[in-house]
Amino acid sequence: MAFKAKAKHSVTDHPQYRIITVEQPLSIAAESYRRIKTSLEFANVDTRPQVIQICSSMQGEGKSVTALNVAATYAEDGKKVLVVDLDFRRPKLHRSFRVENKDGITDVLAGHIKLEQAIKHGEHGIDCLNRGSKAPYPTAILGSDNMADLFKTLRKQYEYIIVDCPPILAVSDAAIISKLCDGCLFVVSQSKTEKAAARESVKTLRDNGVNILGCVFANISAKRGDYYYSNKYKYYYQNYYGKENEAAKANEEVAEEEKKEN
Repeated sequence: MAFKAKAKHSVTDHPQYRIITVEQPLSIAAESYRRIKTSLEFANVDTRPQVIQICSSMQGEGKSVTALNVAATYAEDGKKVLVVDLDFRRPKLHRSFRVENKDGITDVLAGHIKLEQAIKHGEHGIDCLNRGSKAPYPTAILGSDNMADLFKTLRKQYEYIIVDCPPILAVSDAAIISKLCDGCLFVVSQSKTEKAAARESVKTLRDNGVNILGCVFANISAKRGDYYYSNKYKYYYQNYYGKENEAAKANEEVAEEEKKEN
């Protein structure tokens, strides 16, 4: 995801942080991310969450890619969206946006730069606030009054804020970050997450009074028994959108003919 920044950055592409909702908007994967957004909206009609924390038990379970794609679904609805990287120990979001990990949230808190200088305005309507300079004491910074004040400011500027955070079982940061958020989406990887780890993570979240908005299953592979259903769903999905696109094309052709006649 390239930025329209004037500054030159020495960066590397990281395909594992793909925003599939943008790259393949009509894919089943993209539609699955839209369902997450819809579920959040209907599950909390009176008090829709504005700041949403994305977390998982351990590293590599899909929380970062989930954060990016959930943000993309709000952006395609025309909402003003910001993704914030609060994984101070192993920040990753800057890689997807193809920018260097400098001039970020830690630099704002340290008073080195202003907030507007730290926010990167990306394509497709998604803004990013990366970590920036390495933080010597992440836990203390995350729980500081300055961080709380910064999020109050961000709430006034954005309709939705998606927060990527460290693994729950690795460090205590996730519980601290939850105080800044309205709720948490817990990501579970079919191929990596162990049942015991998932149970312990949910217990940790509940013990800390975290509002668990729901669970997202990532890295799911269809079994043989699911093959028929999976392919049948794919056929109906593509057929539905195929007909919709054909109808739209037909309408465009009719409109073009009317212009010629007039």
